[in-house]
Amino acid sequence: MIKIIAVGKVNQKGLDESMRYYLKQCPVKIEVIEVLDEASEQGKHTEGERILSKIKDTDDVVCLAILGKMTSSEGFAKMLDEKMTYTTKDIVFVIGGSYGLSDDVLKRANSQISFSMMTFPHQLMRLILIEQIYRGFMILKHHPYHK
Repeated sequence: MIKIIAVGKVNQKGLDESMRYYLKQCPVKIEVIEVLDEASEQGKHTEGERILSKIKDTDDVVCLAILGKMTSSEGFAKMLDEKMTYTTKDIVFVIGGSYGLSDDVLKRANSQISFSMMTFPHQLMRLILIEQIYRGFMILKHHPYHK
């Protein structure tokens, strides 16, 4: 199973509709878990505790972080394939809030990936991640969506 733990709520109708579209199209179930966001950088630790409370010891945690490893869509698809093929663990992607992820969450991660050196709103990043998961599975199936 794939889970996405994301700080905050999506409050834009268009983003929500697009996410639901890709979630419905995806050949695997993706569970989205929202945790409450904090209004200041001091709250990053509290957000981190909320995130960690949703993670099991057996989960394979992938944090989205600007300083994480960059990859192509094909590389992302390969990572998904390897994790889904060679482990029985749930894959848990973590998207932080406005102030990023706490050190404790980053330390818990099995890996960190970056989609860009740019900063994206966490609501938009959720859509980008869901679309890339869908795209990854389409790449693995040699489906023409990827082109």
